[in-house]
Amino acid sequence: MPPDRPMDHTRHQRWGLGVETRIVRCRSCRLVYPNPFPFPQDPQQLYGDPEKYFAVHDLDTKIRHYQQVVRGLQRRTSLGDPRTLDIGAGRGDFLRAAQLEGVSRFTGLEFSSAMVEFAHRNFGITLSTDTLEEMVSQQRGPFDVVVLNGVLEHVYNPDAMVRCISQLSRPGTWLYVDVPHDPNLLTTLGNLSHRLRGRSTVMNLSPTWSPYHVFGFTRGSLAHLLNKHGFEVDKVRVHATPEIRSNGGLKDRLAASVGTQINRLANLTQTASNMRVWARYR
Repeated sequence: MPPDRPMDHTRHQRWGLGVETRIVRCRSCRLVYPNPFPFPQDPQQLYGDPEKYFAVHDLDTKIRHYQQVVRGLQRRTSLGDPRTLDIGAGRGDFLRAAQLEGVSRFTGLEFSSAMVEFAHRNFGITLSTDTLEEMVSQQRGPFDVVVLNGVLEHVYNPDAMVRCISQLSRPGTWLYVDVPHDPNLLTTLGNLSHRLRGRSTVMNLSPTWSPYHVFGFTRGSLAHLLNKHGFEVDKVRVHATPEIRSNGGLKDRLAASVGTQINRLANLTQTASNMRVWARYR
């Protein structure tokens, strides 16, 4: 494989968060990631406050969106109650949506004790703290549907995760992946802006501040990973909510306004910052 191409450091995070991190991009598949790879001292602390972590995500809106996703997966499987595995279930948003659509045969995996408690307190949903490797060793598959909702960009080894998923699948299993699309139009133009101002800075990823993204996938890099483990991509939708929030200062409001307009253009040109993928196990 050709050597990775350095994209330089993140020095100018918009709100002064995080620490300087070297970001690189694979020359062959364009996968973006930090090198050296940062490891949190206390992963539980990173995701220990569900209300704060999901502060910009309206819970009811997300559940309504996930209900549409669930209905789509029911159509794809031709099952009203598909056996569903939600990996990195977070607050239980997706599984709550599944419940509302009549899905009862589900398993949610979540390592954060705070997220597990939130799901139980608010939805009566019991999430498991088992690992994927434990699921495989206990032969707890196959599943009809596997969900990776905002998960793959956070994990240390996406290849190992998808390999485990393939071992919990059967021919016809559907995998739904919601993941950031990076590089995208906003990061590309932002990086160009930094270069014009003489800064060796990139806007890709957020490995050392919330939401702690450590991998940036393109269509090609994600398809390569899924195909390697027996999944064939059926549909890709590149789209993102265009609005960028501001901290209230004049300079930041201007930056947020410009970014929002770029995102609207990105949605029209399939270069937005989010990617939803439906893939089927062969």
